[in-house]
Amino acid sequence: MGFFDDFGKKVTDAGQKAVQKTQELSEVARVNSLISQNENKINNVYYQIGKLFVSIYKDDCNPEFAGMVATVDELERQNITYRKQIQDIKGIQHCEKCGAEVPKGVAFCSSCGAAMPNVDKQAAYDDCVRCSSCGAMVKKGMRFCTACGQAIAQPVANSGETSSELTKEALVETTEIECTKCGAKVAGDSVFCTECGAKL
Repeated sequence: MGFFDDFGKKVTDAGQKAVQKTQELSEVARVNSLISQNENKINNVYYQIGKLFVSIYKDDCNPEFAGMVATVDELERQNITYRKQIQDIKGIQHCEKCGAEVPKGVAFCSSCGAAMPNVDKQAAYDDCVRCSSCGAMVKKGMRFCTACGQAIAQPVANSGETSSELTKEALVETTEIECTKCGAKVAGDSVFCTECGAKL
């Protein structure tokens, strides 16, 4: 019986050691997770310090920081250009008052009614087509509307008209409404007339 007693004790000891090892690993993982969380917080604080430093000392910083500040400035300028490219691709501009996306060439924001900057409306419209589904102006050549995802009809071969122009009259009643003040046709979901700014 002594052999079996000894064997049973060894099995029990091994089981207890396995449980203890599992508990240790679990505790180490928990503490490592806390360390990782704190490191993320530290990195975020460093980021905030750097951002605050650049905003205060952008034009008057120590030479050691001048190169990094100049890099940030250049990357921000590039991002402004990239955002403008996105607006051009989508055929929209942002309202300076409320920030809403507004089709290029309209006189008033369809969300808040604010006057949009003076633009060459005809040039803007010549470079765009109107989506037959939502009424948004989309840059010519785009295959899908950047506002609603509707397929944009492509020009018909050997014809002066595009298929979107051929179907526009059939769809205009369901996608556009008429302003009661000036009579302009505007997208059905507009809150303000894009021509005269009147509330719809």
